Amino acid sequence: MGGRSNDGVVKTVEVYDPKKDTWEKSDDLPFENKVSPYRIYAEAIGKKIYVVAYENSRYATTYSYDLETKKWDKKQKLNYEVTGGSTAVIDNKLYILGGTHYIPQIVYVYDPEKDTWAENGKGFKAGYYSALAYKGKILMTGGVSRIRVYDPKSQSVTAVTNPKALYRMAHSSAIIDDTLYVIGGREENSSFGGSFGDNANSNIKSVISISLKDLNIPSDSEETPGDKDKESTTPSEDNSAEDGDALLVVTMVNGLQKEYQLSMKEVNGFLKWYKQRDAGEGPGFYEIDEHEQTTKGLLKVKGLCCV
Repeated sequence: MGGRSNDGVVKTVEVYDPKKDTWEKSDDLPFENKVSPYRIYAEAIGKKIYVVAYENSRYATTYSYDLETKKWDKKQKLNYEVTGGSTAVIDNKLYILGGTHYIPQIVYVYDPEKDTWAENGKGFKAGYYSALAYKGKILMTGGVSRIRVYDPKSQSVTAVTNPKALYRMAHSSAIIDDTLYVIGGREENSSFGGSFGDNANSNIKSVISISLKDLNIPSDSEETPGDKDKESTTPSEDNSAEDGDALLVVTMVNGLQKEYQLSMKEVNGFLKWYKQRDAGEGPGFYEIDEHEQTTKGLLKVKGLCCV
């Protein structure tokens, strides 16, 4: 979404299909003006993509793009300027934090259900870094040999030492199986101006990784009594709902139906995963062990159901 090409700042939206390994253009961003790459942010929540952009003044306009209706919708604006900042999604809410502007750093959170922006504690100066959601926290990578950990509940920031981190900015990062990957970027500098220009130093092409388990980042998302009380009312926590067998019928997007003879426990596990995926959380696939009774005994047939 957006960015800058050889022709200058663009408002184009391009979509990548990993199954077909193809790119295609979608509807352009609905901005009145073109927005520089360091003044635009986007995150996915459920079936919508939320875009925050500073078009021409000291406030940001917020838009949502519905992936099903293919329509843009203008949302509540944010009266705060963050350039070169970072965003992440926790509990279906969008957080914007960090940045390079001289004004006091504040963390803001957007609630898509209420269509409201609200302060969520003090931020910190961290321009052109990268933010990721992990165990109910937001990890900020870049700039120093530490990973900053922001807790939305306590509205506090702590830091853990990462001996593998390089002093870099404008990089990308990702988490796979509790391993953090930091990709590319450029040497830490105050801005993209001056003799550095827009180009990264040729020395920084590496991909570094570190086990997040080794950093001992605590998770309170599954430890609080309130969370346990909520889960105790779901079918997966009800022992009486785990007994017996069931037929799971999955209707694919092309209309094809697949049937799986499973136990109720397995069905409840699938339903729990499906709800998480609909909320934009959890793994992108679910593996099913289908049990079919034959003359030779129990036969397992594995299949994938993707959403």
